[in-house]
Order: sequence, then C-alpha cells, then structure tokens
Amino acid sequence: MRIKQLAVIGLGLAAAASAFAEGGDAVRGKAVFMAQCAACHLQKASDKSPPIGPQLYGVVGRKAGSWDHFKYTDAMKKAGHVWNAKLLDTYLENPYSLVPGAAMGLTVPILKNREDVIAYLTTAPEELKQTERAP
Repeated sequence: MRIKQLAVIGLGLAAAASAFAEGGDAVRGKAVFMAQCAACHLQKASDKSPPIGPQLYGVVGRKAGSWDHFKYTDAMKKAGHVWNAKLLDTYLENPYSLVPGAAMGLTVPILKNREDVIAYLTTAPEELKQTERAP
C-alpha cells in the first residue's frame, strides 16, 4: 500500500514539474546546463559528485540536502524542501531568498534559461536522446 501511495505522489510531482518545464526546451536546457552548471554539478546517474556541488540527476522530487554523497550546508539540510520545478525556478533565480545560508555560487537570472534548465533536469535521459535525434 505504501509503495502505491509513493508512486502516486511521484507521478504528481512529475506532472507538476513537466507542466512548468513544458515552457522550456530540454535540448537547449542541456546546453545552458553544460555552459553554466556542469562545472559544479553532474546530471547523470552516478555516485560521484564534482567537488563543488551535488549531483542533480533525479533532483526533481528529491528532498533538499539529501543526496548521500555530498556535504550540504546546515541551511540546505534543514530547508525541508522537496525540489519541484517552481522551487528550482525560485532557487536558480536567487538561491539565498529560498535557502538563506545556501552555498550556491551562481544564479540564473534569465527566465528562459531557468525554464530550459528545469526542462532538462525533469527530462529522462532516454527522452532527451530521442528529442535530440528528432529532425
């Protein structure tokens, strides 16, 4: 029973994230991510994290400050947020307004770039590969 409830919650989070991300272009978001985020973050299934920032693969639906392989600030660990598209948008625009004491060293001030990066973060890698191949 508990697994079914979690699955329904997960589907709801995915639907909310994709509703926001529909305004974004995941392929362009990958390019923005590579230019602005990849120096500090990974976006692929791995237990490894760059020394600067946490792994972002599967970040949507994950509790803030909870990825086991990264040492978060106390502020991030105590934030209590579960990442969704709206929170990611707020955080990318101004991390310190959402999590005072966060250690994020970069903002993404342009709305279109945030929408595209969030679309990229909410798109399964297999779906993105199909999109990249499309004419």
